[in-house]
Amino acid sequence: MALGRKYVGDGEGAAGSPVSPGEFRWMVDELFVLNGVLSIGDFIPWLSGLDPQGYVGRMKRESKMFDQFLNHILDEHDQRRRLEGGGFVARDMVDVLLQLADDPSLEVQLSRNNVKALTQVIN
Repeated sequence: MALGRKYVGDGEGAAGSPVSPGEFRWMVDELFVLNGVLSIGDFIPWLSGLDPQGYVGRMKRESKMFDQFLNHILDEHDQRRRLEGGGFVARDMVDVLLQLADDPSLEVQLSRNNVKALTQVIN
């Protein structure tokens, strides 16, 4: 609901989706696994730089994949806003956040990274 449409579903990926349903399912599963692991580097600090279990590398790869996915979503929403011009009406939360990010009168400005972070929290 927050993104405005279904980006993955059963069978094939939605038109224009950057990931297939299988890839998205893998990304979510990997996210849950990595959120629950116990890293040796957390208990023995001098080992943390070595990443003996490979968790840090997996987290970095996962972060890049989600970042690309969210960039695709924001690009789609930005493109629709440009195409509709003055007749643009926000349809979902991403549209509202992007409008707020473009508002120069806000006391605290939102960046594109802020919009991506808020989108992750909302979903």
